[in-house]
Amino acid sequence: MQRELLLTFLLTAPIFATSMNELVQSALTHNSLIEKTELQIELMEAKQEESQAKRFGQFDVVGSYTHYNLPRTLAPIVPSALKPNSSVDTTQDLFSTGIQYSVPLFTGGALEQEVAMNNIAKAMSQSKKELSSEELIYNIRSLYLSALSLQEIIGSQSEYVEALEELKEKIAYGVALGKRAKIELLKANNDLNQAIGNVAKSQSSLKMLENTLLALTHYEQIDRFEPIEVIPQKISPLLDELALDSLERFKLQELEVQKGDKMIKKVEASTKPQVALSGYAGLNYDLDQIEPFENEQLWQVGVNVKWNIFDFGGTSARVQQAKISKLQALAQSKATNEGFKKLFAKAVNEIESAFTDYETRGSQYALLQESQTIEQARYDAGVATINDLLLAKSKTTLAKSQIIQSKYAYQNGLFYLDYLLERGEK
Repeated sequence: MQRELLLTFLLTAPIFATSMNELVQSALTHNSLIEKTELQIELMEAKQEESQAKRFGQFDVVGSYTHYNLPRTLAPIVPSALKPNSSVDTTQDLFSTGIQYSVPLFTGGALEQEVAMNNIAKAMSQSKKELSSEELIYNIRSLYLSALSLQEIIGSQSEYVEALEELKEKIAYGVALGKRAKIELLKANNDLNQAIGNVAKSQSSLKMLENTLLALTHYEQIDRFEPIEVIPQKISPLLDELALDSLERFKLQELEVQKGDKMIKKVEASTKPQVALSGYAGLNYDLDQIEPFENEQLWQVGVNVKWNIFDFGGTSARVQQAKISKLQALAQSKATNEGFKKLFAKAVNEIESAFTDYETRGSQYALLQESQTIEQARYDAGVATINDLLLAKSKTTLAKSQIIQSKYAYQNGLFYLDYLLERGEK
């Protein structure tokens, strides 16, 4: 009686138990996949800043040193230097330093498309993070339910072991009194050993699930799994077509299409004139004149135009590649929509099947319990054999295990539906 009370306490007491939400939160905080997606978002933000900065150009500090075999002028010859009696400063060792600024004035829209593409890439990274989080949550929930199922099954198997131990003691007492055959004791002992072995196998499987969850969540220790209430009910979820666009998996596909469209425009922009402004201000030094260095101040501002009019079809090929990429994104979007509907229908079917199985197993279990009681009474009265009683007990225990599995299969189906509809974090 004390062992039964202790077993009941361990199965029901939440003390030192680890909850599913604790494991989920730990995983979202420490899992390497989530960290990777967060770093990808930061990378996209950095690229976004880079593309936006390109619109304002850049300043460079430049310098050079050149030794010539013949003297060169410190500055380009101007008309005044060609007048009689005018002097031109020359040197064989020319050092120059200055500041240079360049900025694109017109790129045909290529720079704007690059900025837009980086914005899309950042949004895609955020969608991937949401999807990764949803997948991780479902995996942890599914493993947690498997652990709860095993935890309950171990409890049921332990009760079966205790029942067999009590039966073995009664039979042993009957054998000692000469009322029972020794073969009955051997059969009861054989079933008891098998039952103990089944408990050990279940405990090993449970330990493996614990280790898997610890690796996924980076949780320190799991003493016990906190039970959750599962009440199977008849449900028939319907797919809301209008709500699909709000799901991250469909947003991601739409962003892929937009990215392909921007890529086409960026490549097409390279066929337009490219205009850039550049400026320079600096000094040229005569290193032959040591004290002080003779120098000339120079500055210039210019506008550069570059227009590719023929490249043997290279640009056309890049445009075609970009168009194909967009068509691939459209095809993938269609495939995602079709695949999602199939997965949704499968999830609903599994939920309904698990519910039906749970109801059926429940009815069978009630009948088997009644049958076990009858067989026990018949055995005690000497009408039934030990085989009849042991068979009735094993069937009852198996049916109880099947009810537990059906119950958690039903809940797992609901969790998978939450994963598809991206409701894991809500």
